[in-house]
Amino acid sequence: MRFSLPTVPAESRAFSSLLCGTLQLLLVLSAVTWAVDAKSGLAADWSNWRGPLKTGVSLEQDLPGDFDEVLWMKKDVSCRSTPIVMNDKVYLISRVGEGAQEQERFVCMDAKTGDIVWEHRFSIFFTPIVSIRLGWTVPAGDPETGNVYVHGTQGFLFCFDGETGEVKWKRSLTEEFGRITGYGGRVTSPVVDGDLVMLSMLSSNWGSHAGGGCRFFAFNKNTGEVAWSNSTGFRPSNSYRCVPIVATVGGQRLLISGGGDGRMHAFQVNTGKKVWSFEFGSGAMNPAPVLDGNLLYCAHGEEIPGRASVGRLICLDISGSEPKLVWEKEGIEFKYPSPMLYDGKLFLPDRQGRLYCYDAKTGERLWRAKFGRNCTGSPVIGDGKIYLSSVHGYFHILDANNKGRRLKSKKFQPADPRFDVEVQGSAAIANGCVFFGTTEEFYCLGSYRPAAEPETSLAADPGPNPSGQPAALRVTPAEIAIKAGESVNFTAHLFDADGRLIGETKPQLTLAPMPPGPGLGEGAARPVLAGELSGQTFTAAAQPGGQGGEIVASVGELKSNIRVRVVPSLPYKEDFESLGPGTIPGGWTNHQLRYVTTVKDGNTVLSKTARIAVPFYRQWYAFAGQPDDSGYEISADVMGEQIGQYMPNMGITANRYIFQLVGAEQVLRVSAWDAIPRVSAEIEYPWKPDTWYRMKLMVKVDGGTGKIYGKVWPKDEAEPEQWTLELEDPNPNTSGPAGLYGSAQGIQPPKEGTKIFYDNVLVK
Repeated sequence: MRFSLPTVPAESRAFSSLLCGTLQLLLVLSAVTWAVDAKSGLAADWSNWRGPLKTGVSLEQDLPGDFDEVLWMKKDVSCRSTPIVMNDKVYLISRVGEGAQEQERFVCMDAKTGDIVWEHRFSIFFTPIVSIRLGWTVPAGDPETGNVYVHGTQGFLFCFDGETGEVKWKRSLTEEFGRITGYGGRVTSPVVDGDLVMLSMLSSNWGSHAGGGCRFFAFNKNTGEVAWSNSTGFRPSNSYRCVPIVATVGGQRLLISGGGDGRMHAFQVNTGKKVWSFEFGSGAMNPAPVLDGNLLYCAHGEEIPGRASVGRLICLDISGSEPKLVWEKEGIEFKYPSPMLYDGKLFLPDRQGRLYCYDAKTGERLWRAKFGRNCTGSPVIGDGKIYLSSVHGYFHILDANNKGRRLKSKKFQPADPRFDVEVQGSAAIANGCVFFGTTEEFYCLGSYRPAAEPETSLAADPGPNPSGQPAALRVTPAEIAIKAGESVNFTAHLFDADGRLIGETKPQLTLAPMPPGPGLGEGAARPVLAGELSGQTFTAAAQPGGQGGEIVASVGELKSNIRVRVVPSLPYKEDFESLGPGTIPGGWTNHQLRYVTTVKDGNTVLSKTARIAVPFYRQWYAFAGQPDDSGYEISADVMGEQIGQYMPNMGITANRYIFQLVGAEQVLRVSAWDAIPRVSAEIEYPWKPDTWYRMKLMVKVDGGTGKIYGKVWPKDEAEPEQWTLELEDPNPNTSGPAGLYGSAQGIQPPKEGTKIFYDNVLVK
């Protein structure tokens, strides 16, 4: 059965246009172009993964109650996470392809028919996450612009035109900002508010961002420029996948989210100022919080500091300057699902497939219902029905008015009996239908019909305050990467103590060196950023090599630091002699604390440190370019130590391919997405410790096929004419920064492991 959606009357479209125009006029009259709360659209769209009320609740009636009510099903579209629905379209991220063709893709489908409108495919790289954990993030829609945003496993943050699939902008969070992922697939997701798209991540980069931290980034939703970034201030211990929420509390527009540091955090949306942190667990805070007025509900399935139990659910009063505990429940593993708030009740499934229902005000448990064996998806409710998945191939419809009694359940069968079907995500409810996916298929249940936008009691953005007292200065872009001789213009705004916009300003700009940060030697050289300031414009000095520094913006006592990376131009040669020991090459990323210059045999070289056993310090990349670089060749001298039985892995990267000497296996390998790998080639290559080798890597893409060429030879011998190793990739990486790769082995703190040394880096 299919249902054709009637066209929206011209009068409605005209009213919508008039309303948008009126809002724009009001903003202009305020002397500021600043976004206010956008409407969810004329229909009951599900543009946020928890729905228009941000609670997992739909107010629609006559929703499907049986799996016979299938409007459409797609066998060629899988979904491990949660779709969104906006403007009669369904959006989701998923894994696609096998072997060399394996990728992630972002899919747009017609919500009425399931027909694919457009899709965008992108490769996986520089992550230990494996195939069965791809596509675990959730997209965010922006009803104001029609754009959709998604964060990929490899670190791409995309802004797509929701209608056409055009990539309006893209950031590579791993290569630009030092994003870190673990192997378990826990990757964070974006949220849109006003003119910003925000998300958090574990990262370790350079300067003040060198130390590993849980950092929140805000990007201009239209341009992708960095608006602000800030750290929680606590050391993370695990990766996490919490999706932030945005709300107005006590006159402040707040971004609220868990982190990888056992805490819940609140930041001002417009300034990035941290308002508060609340410790209530250890490690990964995966479930998203839910808010009811001033009451915030948070959960986790981790250990609790100072207690013997695992798992905790809390209610916080966040109306004051610091959160206050209202009630709590502990000893239940609420590992991944997020709470659902409906009719004064809080619903939350645990890791063992039991759905709990609590009185939201008192915390009294009202009932508990067993529905499955394991659960990672979050419940949604509409028409008195709870829609909920369980990992081992089931999707359930439960009775919200009868203590979660099972109304219907469906077990999905695999196309290949050797494998299991999993249902790990949550459902979306929009326009009479329920949308959800399995690891093999995607379903739409119900009868598609336009539904009215629900009334909401969510507190609106308080908006600008032109007469306010300045308390914060924000400069955009807050972090830049340019090349020598290039210029960038800055815009600045003042905000009051509540983060409300006052207006535009023109700060005084001053050039400054890179802050010291961890991992640098005492007294290491940190030159002042070289370039010219003219008004609100910075032009990088036309000098060879790269730079890393800051521009300090000042308005009275208010200051804001702009992170500046001047990326080396090609051809680029770095022998590290001019840097001296204890520092890092300027203009690179991902290198501080993992790499540092040192003196070896009378020469200054770059060393891969071998003190920290944590995987993303022990093994990592240092990038000397930009994500869109291509058509270059990189070569470098490399040497590794041996400690006992241990030898390191060491090499170079180009176009996101890794070319490495593998110590334990004594092989030479070139690969893409080393965790699988997607494509690879290797040969036996016995190599010696404490011996310098020269490595060279080049990637050529022609006619949709990539050819990767690598060679290695002892440095004191002549370069061989033939390439040592070649690889053909039918699905090539077309760009990526030149870089170094190192994986130290045998680290047993406080004893160091196998150091790696690099010299004479040449990119041309």
